[in-house]
Amino acid sequence: MTNTKALIISGGDVDYNFQPENCRIIAVDGGLEAAKKMGLVPDIIIGDFDTVSPEILKEYEDMENCRIIRLCPEKDDTDTESAINLAIREGFREIDVLGATGSRFDHTYANMFLLKKAYLQNVTLTFYTGLSKIYLISGKKEYHPENFFGTYISFLQFDGNALGVTLSGFKYPLDNFDFDTTKTWRLGVSNEPVGTDAFVEVKSGCLLVVESLEDKKR
Repeated sequence: MTNTKALIISGGDVDYNFQPENCRIIAVDGGLEAAKKMGLVPDIIIGDFDTVSPEILKEYEDMENCRIIRLCPEKDDTDTESAINLAIREGFREIDVLGATGSRFDHTYANMFLLKKAYLQNVTLTFYTGLSKIYLISGKKEYHPENFFGTYISFLQFDGNALGVTLSGFKYPLDNFDFDTTKTWRLGVSNEPVGTDAFVEVKSGCLLVVESLEDKKR
């Protein structure tokens, strides 16, 4: 396997300006239309194909290096989850996803739990929207000014309490703080790096991290 990273393009809201690095491309059902608009030819197309245009799918059926996997419409996994499972089975330890969020809140919410599923398998899964970069962290993580995605960074509880949280190098620091699902969950919203190296530690549990560009429309 020459590529160590996979890019999955799903059927939600896609940032067409996203610049993929050297990676294997997996298009998920309606995400194939987004890949086409971006000028990308997928290595794999997967889905039950209830949303992609049959005419567009037909364009790729005879391509020699494009594998098509048809899924049963009645299944336990969503198409996006099936694509992530496929990427993990094929050995990718770093997976970026476009189109994991969108107008269907139920799909967006369910996809957040795929971050935890990948995390438990030591796979780095990251969702990208037009304004945000979304991922999970636990343990210790360092940030450098040149690597921040945007203006704001939120640290949110996810799937239980996050205990012993330390934030340094941010506008609102914390020292060995416990996030509790009933009282303090909101305190991690809209933090900001202060222009120096920053450090995060989560002693128990994990945090959902959302790095965001400033939305001028707000």
